[in-house]
Parts: sequence; structure tokens; C-alpha cells
Amino acid sequence: MVALSRRGFICGGAAVAALATMPAIAATGVKTLSNGRTEVNLAANPALAKVGTVIELNIKKYGRVAIVRTSKSAKGFSVFNLSCPHAGVRVTQSSGGWVCPGPRGHGSEFALNGALKVGPATSALRAIKFTATSKAVTIA
Repeated sequence: MVALSRRGFICGGAAVAALATMPAIAATGVKTLSNGRTEVNLAANPALAKVGTVIELNIKKYGRVAIVRTSKSAKGFSVFNLSCPHAGVRVTQSSGGWVCPGPRGHGSEFALNGALKVGPATSALRAIKFTATSKAVTIA
């Protein structure tokens, strides 16, 4: 076993903290459009300016949904349903993405963008169609 220096401990702790994602934030500036789509105003959700940030909202058509900022580009988002495709229960955010606490804690894991990492689920979280501009994310 190697002894860990104070400097190594501090640097290691900082690296772990940098890898941890910010917890999801409840969305604001959300409106239902006349065509049934949902618009999320980005100015009302300034956290989404930072890559890796997540906001959550309920949409009648889809249930609980996450919007994740995946890149700095105007279209750099992922939008997906937060129900595990295997167990149907709501996934929760973890330090590296999402985990399903499902029946008997089966533990499917998903990346921050909803991609499958570890089963027993056999597919990613269900992606939802959307469009994005520099002003809003509009969910179909």
C-alpha cells in the first residue's frame, strides 16, 4: 500500500469533484405552445449555459424529462425521458450520469446523455425529439 501525501489527497479530491455532475435543477421559463410542443427558455435557465448541466421538467406527453447541455453549440443538448427502459421506474442522477434504483436495486446505469452504460437494461433512456436555438429548446 502506498501512503497518500496531503498534496495527492487534495489534488485527487479536486479531480473527483470536477468529474461529479451538478444535480439537476427544476426548469423555469417553460411554456406549452399551441401546437402541443414545450418550449424551455434558455435565458430563464442560465445553468444550461454550462456543459454538463441538467434541468428536469414534467411534460404531460412524456412524464419526467431531462435536458442536458452536452456541448457549447446552439444545438448541444440531449433530451430524454427519465424512466428506465428495463424496469419503468424513474432513474436518479448519480455522479456519472443516471442510475435505476428499480426493483431490488437492479442498478442499470446510464451516461449523463442517457446512453446505456451497464444493464440489465438493453437500451438507452428514451430520446425525445427537440429543436434548439440560442434562445430556447423546443420539445416535440
